[in-house]
Amino acid sequence: MTPTEASECVAEKFTRVMNATPSPLGPFSDFTAASVLAGAIVAGGFFGIRRSNDPSLLYVVLALAAVPLVASAFLSLSLRGSRAKVVEWLCALPFPVDNLNAILAGLGDTVEIVFAADAHLPTRVTLQPRLEAVSEDVLLLKERSDERTLEIRLGVIDSKRLPLRSNHRRWQRLLDLMEKVIVPLAQSNAIERVRIV
Repeated sequence: MTPTEASECVAEKFTRVMNATPSPLGPFSDFTAASVLAGAIVAGGFFGIRRSNDPSLLYVVLALAAVPLVASAFLSLSLRGSRAKVVEWLCALPFPVDNLNAILAGLGDTVEIVFAADAHLPTRVTLQPRLEAVSEDVLLLKERSDERTLEIRLGVIDSKRLPLRSNHRRWQRLLDLMEKVIVPLAQSNAIERVRIV
């Protein structure tokens, strides 16, 4: 895949969530979590300074509450180069990947592998142990031999409290699945394309 083709496979401009997904530090850029932490610091600080006569403690509490918000903002800015890393990864694959934006935005959890017309599909018996080597939660859902397609579920459960953490886990699982299963599979069975749904 050429860099131009890879660049056309993903959004032209990444959102904050899409930038955070590929990075292990991405969950720490979550403004909602930072706001909750800042609120907890303010509430605890106000409770503590109620019993004090020192008015300067108010500024200390407010400064401490600002730390998670500022750190989150700086981290979000530092992750703006994620698109270039994703495009570079796509260029290294021997087949195109459609709808990668779904994983980056935290929406997709199923990978469809579409084989070339002359390829033979691996059976569940041979493929499932390789999938379980990635994670016990990865599951071969369907074998659609008439469409030369396999559906694989990544099996990452969304976190309601820290969705960016779930997004990164799903991204990492996709990388592991590609590296350990799909790319080696493409060496013996021609893969036409991979789709995220």
